[in-house]
Amino acid sequence: DHPTDGATLTIDPRAPVIIGAAQVSQWPDEHEDPTDAADAVDLMAMAVRSAAADSGAHGVTSALRLVAVAAGVWRHRDPGRIIADHLGIPEARTLLTNFGGQIPISLAGHIASEIALGRLDMAVLVGGESTVTRHRLRRIGLKPAERPEPPEAGGDRWGPPLDMGDEVTVALGASLPINSYAILDSAIRARRDESTDEGRRRAAEMCERYASVAATNPHASDRRAPDAATIMEITPTNRMVSWPYTKAMCANNIVDRAGAVILGSTAVADRLGVPPERRVHPHLSVAATDPPDLLSRDRLDSVPGLHAVADVLNDRFADMSRVAHFDIYACFPSIVDLTFETLGLPADAVPTVTGGLAFAGAPMNFAAGQSLAAMVQTLRDDPGSFGLVHGNGGHAAKHAVIVLSSEPPTACYDAIECGSFPGRRPIAPPDARADVVIDGFTVEHSREGPVRAIAACRLDDGARAWAQSLDPDLMRNFMNGEPVGSRCRIDHGRLSM
Repeated sequence: DHPTDGATLTIDPRAPVIIGAAQVSQWPDEHEDPTDAADAVDLMAMAVRSAAADSGAHGVTSALRLVAVAAGVWRHRDPGRIIADHLGIPEARTLLTNFGGQIPISLAGHIASEIALGRLDMAVLVGGESTVTRHRLRRIGLKPAERPEPPEAGGDRWGPPLDMGDEVTVALGASLPINSYAILDSAIRARRDESTDEGRRRAAEMCERYASVAATNPHASDRRAPDAATIMEITPTNRMVSWPYTKAMCANNIVDRAGAVILGSTAVADRLGVPPERRVHPHLSVAATDPPDLLSRDRLDSVPGLHAVADVLNDRFADMSRVAHFDIYACFPSIVDLTFETLGLPADAVPTVTGGLAFAGAPMNFAAGQSLAAMVQTLRDDPGSFGLVHGNGGHAAKHAVIVLSSEPPTACYDAIECGSFPGRRPIAPPDARADVVIDGFTVEHSREGPVRAIAACRLDDGARAWAQSLDPDLMRNFMNGEPVGSRCRIDHGRLSM
């Protein structure tokens, strides 16, 4: 029993609870031998051990029955098995996810459900990369050391496949997240009737808020806390990447870092002797899916799946007024803007407990997992408060949130799947020749300057198509003017004024 509001609350022994969380970072010195550095599996094993120690109880590692690993850029078939063997728990099941920024939150919700249903006693969710070290090895002509797969490798696969676009989408540059999220930003800016400078300033000011939190995070890659003016200024070290985003506005996955979160039943937490003040309780998780492609969506400045998630949250948490702490997924500014707007978050809400992908940085596919680990400590430090962690995957297509508190829930844990929201617009054939209206655009840059303009184009019959232009004058006009809503011409994917 745990006290709440002066009363005694009896907690269901099957109720899921987070008992331990940890992040570990490796900061390789340029003068050190990179062959001596820990690899991603080593870092993940370290994170699991640290999370077990964080619980304040003994025997946590040996009680794990599932090692669930978020996919990374390494090539292990079953990293969970390697980690389990490291930890001395060969009997534990293993799981490897597919890719998607929402995966850590969706998986945490799934694990919590399995625990609540009595199918699982205790599991760890873990992810990590050693990208900095791999890059250093590559620079000196070496490859990471081979790590043999255990003979029993072959755990379960979990999560939907990540669809980033067909051959046409890839060929025209719209499959790259840096381009697709910049295109979304242009549609948001046009709907709000912002000028180009106003839109860039909005994005930079949101990034400044993330940067200020990263400055307090000992695991953050960039703790300099640049202001909005610095973030939006185009310099040799802060080049334009995809209009209107500079490098400082973009996700950073170049880290040597891992994180782990251990979830178990209340009964197991009691048996292990986990102190009540170390426990953080999942109350609700919500997920939804939009079309993987942007072209078929009714609008580019609104996301139906995210609206469905917001409806559930607002119904359950009274317009989010009970939630004090947030970590909103921040691969690029447009998804932060859409999430703040759609969830109805207060304009002055602190958007993160880590510093976000641009400034804190995170392992590939595990940014939301790092945020979940950080949120656990935030809620312990503010007893009774609620926190929300958000994950986003694909082209703003996969949405997942989880709401937690150090306060136990008064009802059963709930995992709600809002379903999929199909696209309404047809997609024009790649050989279309037509007059079109620009619904969203970006100009992709290299280190040397503008490379190509990419636009989501709407034909008069309502269908959409991707098109690009290599014309320097058109690219310059797009960046200096307002192409959204203007009429252009497409011919086999080529865009012209």
